[in-house]
Amino acid sequence: MMAAPHDGLREDLWEELGATPGVVELPFPWPVAGAARLGLHASQRRFYRLGPVAGANSLPSSLVLVLYERDDTEAVARYERTARWFLAAGVRVPRVYGRSTRALIVEDGGDRLLADAPGDDELADHYAGAAHIILSLQAHGQQAGGPNPDWCLDQFRLRNELDFTEQHALHGWLESAPSRAREEGFDRLAAAVERQPRRICHRDYHSRNLLVGDELMVVDFQDAMAGPVFYDLVSLLRDDYRDVPTAAAAAALEVFWGSASAAIDVSPLAEVPQQPASLPPGARQGFALTAAQRSLKALGTFGYQVGVAGRHEYAGYARRTWRHARLTLASLGWHDLIEALAVFDQL
Repeated sequence: MMAAPHDGLREDLWEELGATPGVVELPFPWPVAGAARLGLHASQRRFYRLGPVAGANSLPSSLVLVLYERDDTEAVARYERTARWFLAAGVRVPRVYGRSTRALIVEDGGDRLLADAPGDDELADHYAGAAHIILSLQAHGQQAGGPNPDWCLDQFRLRNELDFTEQHALHGWLESAPSRAREEGFDRLAAAVERQPRRICHRDYHSRNLLVGDELMVVDFQDAMAGPVFYDLVSLLRDDYRDVPTAAAAAALEVFWGSASAAIDVSPLAEVPQQPASLPPGARQGFALTAAQRSLKALGTFGYQVGVAGRHEYAGYARRTWRHARLTLASLGWHDLIEALAVFDQL
């Protein structure tokens, strides 16, 4: 849920939404005073702030409508199921107040994104809190299993994500011909990341999916699944949307590694990076391998947004993401893969 001013509610927009199939069926006390479209996000869903709701004293003064492109009973149910799972893990997410086959009404987490938080003394506390959330998800997953038990970021899925990058970023957006070196490098990377211990992860855990308030609220959580132990941490600290100050990153690393129970051996497939220096060698390597795959996967998402969806604002985020990927691959000694991906240097 991206931010829009609370005073930007439009009655005419609500009238349009109220006639949309899937919205009028919501078990909800209509009408509301108006609606405002919430801004930039990479989802195929649309988000609207609603409020206030006339005669509904038991509900918050502002709510969010999550609207899917078409009827998708499974996706709507998955959102609600995963929200319950996160709440059971002690993690704050938007509460669901109603659903139909195409839409949900959920709690409004407000406008303050971690992506926009100033780099002050409080920022390290926010990042330490974000690391505690990762640990809560992992601990609950070890006790209760995951909210989407049929899904896993295994070698097959990790490799498919890199195929998506090949299709939409390298070929579709940057018009680069396929290469054997890229194929082999992607195979090697997916195999190396597969060796990491698995824990439940949010899967898109970055500063635009964390809302700052009395406590952090997590959004865009519906695709949570088992994956590499460092997956959420590298999403947080190798953020595609903001630079994370050293002190904030150190605070998150200290919290995470102080409680994470994971023995990680050094892989012969890559060199051992020097950073993060606070981690032992196997963990440093596992962190870097996961970060490399995650950054290259994100480049596929940005390539799709620019080349297919026409959202050219994502090109700027892709430049930051390629810098992360390039530095990480160099720290692993994989200069051959950097060379095979050199087309990204033109971003």
